Amino acid sequence: MTPPKLAILTHDISGGTFTNLCTALVRGFQELGAECQLVVLDASDEELARYPDIPIVTLKVKRTALSLGATVGYLRHYQPDVLFPMPWYFNIVAVLARFLAGVPTKVILGEHNIISLEAGVEHRSKPHLRFLPLVMRYVYPYSDGLIGVSGDTLVDLVETLNISANIPMRVVLNPINRDRVQQLAQEPIDHPWFQSHDRPVIVTAARLAKQKQLDGLLRAFAQIKQQIPVRLLILGEGPLRAELEQNCQDLGIEDAVWMPGYDTNPYRYMAAADVFVLASAWEGCPIALQEAMACGAAVVVTDAPGGMKDIIEYGKHGLLVPTGNPDALAEELLKILADPELKQHYQEQARLRSLDFHYRNTSQQYLDFGCSVMASSMKTKEAITP
Repeated sequence: MTPPKLAILTHDISGGTFTNLCTALVRGFQELGAECQLVVLDASDEELARYPDIPIVTLKVKRTALSLGATVGYLRHYQPDVLFPMPWYFNIVAVLARFLAGVPTKVILGEHNIISLEAGVEHRSKPHLRFLPLVMRYVYPYSDGLIGVSGDTLVDLVETLNISANIPMRVVLNPINRDRVQQLAQEPIDHPWFQSHDRPVIVTAARLAKQKQLDGLLRAFAQIKQQIPVRLLILGEGPLRAELEQNCQDLGIEDAVWMPGYDTNPYRYMAAADVFVLASAWEGCPIALQEAMACGAAVVVTDAPGGMKDIIEYGKHGLLVPTGNPDALAEELLKILADPELKQHYQEQARLRSLDFHYRNTSQQYLDFGCSVMASSMKTKEAITP
């Protein structure tokens, strides 16, 4: 069977989760012999130069809300067999654009978070996002398939948002470029905390936002610091920076917490960490966790809704603690910091598990699902053709 012609629709290639995700998928499709274009709203010449091996199409618009017409034009011109939009707002754009374009392209949506919580908590003050789940409920059934990055992601759509369970659905964990991550992890770190190993360093990489429960992590860290000398590195930026910095002062831990913001190479810190932690209230399928495991970090995560449990296979490849419980988080972090053999065990388990996240494996699963959706549609047409 000839591989289908594919396209991925997302916002940009400026960096971050979806840039890494989409470029990894395209590379995987290419290595599997499939043609694929990455479609973005806009991109600078400098950004395009970073990905010379990836066919990138720019719609030349600045905002998602203005992208519908340009997406219609793209679909009419290129007519991919399968379009994979991501994240959630592009799912809606893709379904509407396919309808307006009048093309036979199959639209397979990608869901990457626990949407009821994302909209109801993180975006509660943004009406245009808070009510998006209602739009999703009526638009998603007109898609041809749905890929969720965790079982909880799909359960949330069906049971909480009441989206039709008749849409073909599949769980596929996010991909990572394991070789690239491990190569970048070898770059040196110019910071005194990592020049000597007199104190263990806990590392997290997370947006400074409510979802990540960094205030709870700081409370857990304050407990640990009372028992052993330790440091905490928080990689990431976000709206809660000032609040978190005040929390550090209130807890008396500001001298042991470093928040340098977003770093283009977090992998060197992950590889040097004594433990990597995610204390989130919910997640889709956090690529930062997968990348930390590829760097050989021992990991501790919460049992929050989403894909963290799936990634570590419920404690097999990392420690799992109750969400929203700083006491339990402190206890498990102390356990791994105080036991070198336990730390080494989970470091080895993390490296082993990270082999499953190779982007070619993920691209194959996307491709297989796309082909199954196309085959099912063909059978349906044959059945109704007189």
